[in-house]
Amino acid sequence: MASRGPSATTLPIAIAMAVAMSVMANGLCPTQCRCDDESLRASCAYAGLEVVPIQLNPEIRHLDLSNNRVGNIHVSFGFYGNLESLDLTSNAIHTLGSENFVFQKNLVTLNVSSNAVRALAKNSLQGLDSLKELNLASNNISDMDEQAFKSTSELEVLNLSDNSITSLPEGLLKNLHKIRTLIVNKNSLLEIPTDNLALAPSLKNVDLSDNLIQQLDRDSLPSLPSLISLDLANNVIRNIADDSFDRLPDLLHLDLSGNNLTSVPTFALARLNVLSKLILSRNRLGVLEPGGFRNLFELRILELNDCAIVRVHTRAFADNVNLERISMDGNRGLKELPPSILYNARYLKWVSLRRCSLSTLQPTQFPVDGLSSLRVGGNPLVCNCSVHWLWNVIRAEKRRNESRLELDTHDIICTDKEFAGKALIALSEGSLRCQLNSLYLFLLAGCLFTTATILMVIFRMTHSKRKKRLAYAARVPRPEFLVYVGRNNDAIGKNAESYSRRLLARNKDTSYFTLRGKSRQRSLQPQDTNIYETPRYARPNEHHGDLVDPFYARQREEAVYAVADVTDVRDDTPEVLSLHHVESPAAERSNAHPHDYGYDYEYDYDYGPPLPQKPHVVFV
Repeated sequence: MASRGPSATTLPIAIAMAVAMSVMANGLCPTQCRCDDESLRASCAYAGLEVVPIQLNPEIRHLDLSNNRVGNIHVSFGFYGNLESLDLTSNAIHTLGSENFVFQKNLVTLNVSSNAVRALAKNSLQGLDSLKELNLASNNISDMDEQAFKSTSELEVLNLSDNSITSLPEGLLKNLHKIRTLIVNKNSLLEIPTDNLALAPSLKNVDLSDNLIQQLDRDSLPSLPSLISLDLANNVIRNIADDSFDRLPDLLHLDLSGNNLTSVPTFALARLNVLSKLILSRNRLGVLEPGGFRNLFELRILELNDCAIVRVHTRAFADNVNLERISMDGNRGLKELPPSILYNARYLKWVSLRRCSLSTLQPTQFPVDGLSSLRVGGNPLVCNCSVHWLWNVIRAEKRRNESRLELDTHDIICTDKEFAGKALIALSEGSLRCQLNSLYLFLLAGCLFTTATILMVIFRMTHSKRKKRLAYAARVPRPEFLVYVGRNNDAIGKNAESYSRRLLARNKDTSYFTLRGKSRQRSLQPQDTNIYETPRYARPNEHHGDLVDPFYARQREEAVYAVADVTDVRDDTPEVLSLHHVESPAAERSNAHPHDYGYDYEYDYDYGPPLPQKPHVVFV
C-alpha cells in the first residue's frame, strides 16, 4: 500500500520555508530591499517585485512591500509569523483569497489599499486575531460577506473608502466591539447604514462623505454616545430633520459641506451642545438669519466658504461667543457686513473673508487687537478713509521684527477709480481721505432744512395748545386739588362747605375768573357772604353790585371750583391757587344773549350731564 504523500497545501509552504532557511544561513537580503535585523524591519518599496520575497529574516516584524507589482499573495506569508505591520499598498492584488493570514496572529496593521480587490470572502481575514487597523481603501470592493470580520474582534480602525459599496451587509459590524473609526467615504451609499452603526456604539469617528445620501431623518443616526466626529460632506443632502442629531450627545466635529442645503439647519444643530467645529461650506445658504447658530456656545471653528451668502444678520453669531476661527471666503454676493458682527467673539484669532464683494471693512466688525490672522484679499475695496485703520494695521505689522498678525497684504488691492489696481499698502496716508460731493451736500442741506421746519411747526403747535388750555388746567407742573363747591340752592354738605370757606378765608387775595359780565378779576371780600351762588338760582331781590346780569342769570348755570396745591400738604387747609366758574351746557344751547364776554376759552359741548349734586374732589 503506497504511503500518503504531503498535502497540496503544506508542500509549497514547506518548500518555501526550506528555501528561506537556506537563504538565512547565507545571510542574504534582496538587492532591491533594505533590511535591518536589529529593528527587524525590511523595506522593499518601489522594488519592482511581482511576488512576495521569501528570503527575508523569518523573525521580521515590519514589512513594507508597497508600490510593486505583486498580484498574488497565496501562501506568501506563512513563514513570517512575527509580523506586526504589513504594507501592500499600490500593488495588483485582486483577491485576498481564503486563510492567507492564518499564521499572522501578531499582525496589528494591514494596509491593502490601492489594489484591485473586488470582494471580501468569509475567511479572507481568518487568523488576524490581533488586528487593530485594516485599510482596504481604493479597491473595487462591491461585495462583502456579512461574516467577513468575524475574526477581527480587536479591530479599531476600518477603512473601506473609495470602493463600489452601495450598502453594508446586515450585521457586518456585529463582532467589532472595539471599533473606533469607520471610514466609508467615496462609495455609492444611498443612505446612512443605520443598522450597522447601531451595532457599534463604541464608534468615535464616522466618515460617510462623498456618497449619495439624500436626507437625514429622525432615525438615520442611531444612538452613538461616544461619537465625536461625523463627516457627511459631498453628499446630496437637502433636508435635515430637527431631531436628527438628538442621539449624538458628545459630537464635537460635524462636516456638512458640499451638500444641497439652502439654509442653516438651525434647530438640528441647536441640539449639539458641545459642538466645537462646524463646516457648511459649498451649500447655497444665501442668508444667515438671526440666531442661525443658536445654542452653539462651544463652537470654536466655523467654515462658510462658497455658500452664496448675500446677507448676514447682525445677530447671526450672537451665541458663538467662544469662536476662534471663521472663514467666509468666496461669497461673491456678500457686499457688506454688520458693524459688530463678530465683536463679541472674545477668543477670535483667525478671520478669512477673501474673494467676497466687500467694498469696505470696519474695525468694529471683529476684535482686531486679538487676531493672529486676517485674510481679506480679493475684495473690491474702495481705498478712502474707511480703510485707513487697515492701512495702519498693515504698516504696523510691516515695521515689526516678528509679525504678530498674519495678513495677505499683497492681495489687498484697491478697485475705486482713483487707485484702481494699486495695493493698499502702496498708498500714502494722506491719500486715504473721504470727500463729500455736491449732491451729498445738497441732500444733507435739504434734510437739515426739512428737520428744522418740522421742529418749528411742532413748537408752534405745542405753544398754541398751551395758550388755549382750559382755565382749570394745572398751571404749574405739580399736583392740584379741585373742589366742587356747587350751586346756590344745593344742599351742600356742612363739611364740604366748611372746608371750602376755610380755603377762601385763608386765601383772601386769591383771584378767580367770573363769568358774570365782562372778563375781570377781583379779590374775595368779607362781605361776599355766599360766593357759591350762581345767577340762575340767585334770590330775585339779591344782587352783587354791578356784577349781576339778570338776563345772563336767567340763561346761565354755573358751578364753582377751587384749585389748591397739595404737593406738600401738612395741614387740612392747603393754599388755594384759583377759583373758577364753569358754565352749564344749557347756556350754550340757548344762544339767546349776544353778549361778548371776551374769554380765552370755550366750552363747546352739545350735551353735558347735570352738574354734580354733591361736592367732590378731583386730582389733576
